Amino acid sequence: MPTTTPESGGKEEPFEKDAQVEVSFEEEGFRGSWYTATVLRPPSSRITSRKPRISVQFHTLTVKDPLHDTTHPLRESVDLILVRPIPPRESRRSFRVDDDVDAFHNDGWWEGIVIAVIDGGTRYSVYFRSSREQIDFPESLIRLHREWVHGKWDPPLDQNAKVDDQSPCV
Repeated sequence: MPTTTPESGGKEEPFEKDAQVEVSFEEEGFRGSWYTATVLRPPSSRITSRKPRISVQFHTLTVKDPLHDTTHPLRESVDLILVRPIPPRESRRSFRVDDDVDAFHNDGWWEGIVIAVIDGGTRYSVYFRSSREQIDFPESLIRLHREWVHGKWDPPLDQNAKVDDQSPCV
């Protein structure tokens, strides 16, 4: 069941324990990327002067334990403002030149723009403004770019589209 916080004005927040979310970073080199994670500890419902934080465990980001020569999933406490639910994903979506998209690259979803449709629409060339790179991707690793604004997706999910619950890379 979604939780509510004073910061949300009593609105439900989809960040309960074990919820699947995406987390962004403000550090240089990570802007414009989102990484999937699982909520370990939801934001506190207590009113404090600090920014609300949420504890997560990342799915694709890991840390190395040099003592035991092993790796394990990265766990962090992050500002709630950097967390959103996993965006809906329409199945069998085609893209056009100039569409704003997210492409799965380097363990996360990176914001880019389609600059070419390749192989009749089975592959797309995506330009990433943040890194000034152009990379070709299969359709399965691209999704429409959406922003989580006031508890809703922008642009909204097409009412006639089927949602693909089996999104890759989650």
